[in-house]
Formats: sequence, structure tokens, C-alpha cells
Amino acid sequence: MSEQTAFHVALLGVAAYLTHRSSTAPTPPPKDDEIKPDLTVIERYLGQFARVLAGIVKYMTWATAGSTAAVLLAKEYPNELSTAVLRRFLLNSSAAERIHLTPAVLAGTLLTIAGAGIRVACFREMKRFFTFEVTVRDGHELCTSGPYSVVRHPSYTGWFLQSIGVALWSCGAGSWARESGRLDTPLGRAAATVFLGLQTYIAFGMLLRCSKEDELLKREFGESWNTWARKVSYRLVPFIY
Repeated sequence: MSEQTAFHVALLGVAAYLTHRSSTAPTPPPKDDEIKPDLTVIERYLGQFARVLAGIVKYMTWATAGSTAAVLLAKEYPNELSTAVLRRFLLNSSAAERIHLTPAVLAGTLLTIAGAGIRVACFREMKRFFTFEVTVRDGHELCTSGPYSVVRHPSYTGWFLQSIGVALWSCGAGSWARESGRLDTPLGRAAATVFLGLQTYIAFGMLLRCSKEDELLKREFGESWNTWARKVSYRLVPFIY
């Protein structure tokens, strides 16, 4: 196996694994009395379906990464099995040569790894207090260390980076979905629309949540939150927002 193919497959594996980790809730769903009632319709639905939506995202990511890896390995080891694999995953066997580690794919996998890594770090920092729903749990503590010492909502920053990254390496130039011709089929277009639609919905919901969570934490922790907000004045991106 060539070094580039090995590197490409390894990047895909790490990106898919970390996306799986970052899209899997680290804690059980909160109790009904822990979910705050003063939420918008979008926030409420996002909270109710967050785990389902994240599950769809992570398994679609695995499917795309697995399909790409299968084609890359089939190119490296030509035999009857690899020929069958290429026929299965490509609409045109010549498309296999166009599936490789392009700048878009490289940038996408690195963004995915960075974004998902930030989210996993947030899970570890907040421990049992991290939920996919807007909640304040019994004994809740204000987390101001680790990623939360840089911006106030780093897990959302991580999700945005991860989403942009996945879109680049799964649909950009050199990707399996684009070069195989699958995106040109009705089913491929439908799958891409669903995937990108879910990512957009989740991202929009997270933007709305930023101000809601700030209000909630300010009410809950008072001066402790004010002190933290003065030190960490940006919600998502340092020096920008």
C-alpha cells in the first residue's frame, strides 16, 4: 500500500471515529424537571431529537468513510474481489483514479478531527453535567477550565468545525461521493440534502442556544458567571464572536 493511501485511510478512520465520539451523548437523557421550559420551538425540538439527529450524522459519516476506504484499498490490491468492490461503489470504474487525498479532503479531515476533538475535550471537562439538552442538573457546577477558558460554548465551536470538515471530505473534490457519481443520482442528492439539512438545522439551533444558555447560567450562578464572562467574553470564536 502506498504511503499516501495509508495516510488517507488512517485520516478517514480517525475522523469517523472522533465524529462518532463527539456525536454520542456522554450522559443519559436528563429528567423532565431538569429540562428548562422557556425554550423556543426550534430549541425544544432540537433538544428532543438531538440524540437521534446526531446518530444519523455519525452513521452517515461512517458509511461515507467506509465507502471511500473500500475504494482506496480496492485500487491498491487489484483482484477479483477489488473489481467487485469498485463495481459496487462506483458508477464508472475510471472514477477510482479521481478519488484521492486532495487539498479539500485533507483540510476537511483535519477540520473534522480538530472539531470533534474539541467536543470530546468538552465532554471530559464537564463530565456528568454535559448533556445534549438545555439543562441545569442537580449539583451543577460552572465549568470555566479547559476549552471553557477560551470561549463559553466550545462544544458548539467544535460541532461547526466538524460539520464543515465532514462536508469537505465527504462531498468535496476527490471525495468518494462526488467522484463516484453517486451525488448525481436522485438517491445521492437526497442523501446529501438530508445530511446537509440536518447539519444546518443543528448548527442553527446551537446558535440560538448560546444566548439561552448564557441567560440560564447567569441566573443560576450569578456573580460567578459574570466573572467568567468578563474573562471569557467570546461565545464561539475568540476575538470574533
